[in-house]
Amino acid sequence: MKKELPHLYRGNIKSGCSNNRQVAYGIKDHEPSVRDTIDQLFRQNQMYRENVTIETPSNTLNTKIIGRTKDHIVTINNTVIKIDDIKKITINK
Repeated sequence: MKKELPHLYRGNIKSGCSNNRQVAYGIKDHEPSVRDTIDQLFRQNQMYRENVTIETPSNTLNTKIIGRTKDHIVTINNTVIKIDDIKKITINK
């Protein structure tokens, strides 16, 4: 006695599978943003040890970062700088 199994729906693939051929890579040669640099300092717990150069539209500071809030950073000489005002921040090694 052979029982006939129920038929299953099988859709046709018309365009083919090429998922492995189309891969997007991120930009490797980009300069990190100001927030990325600050996050890197706090992630590595290097904020008191690393000298940084902070460039704003009005001046350039060579200092150390000791704290931050959502919108501001505090330097070792008690200067509060708004993160959106910083044009560039570099870690001096």
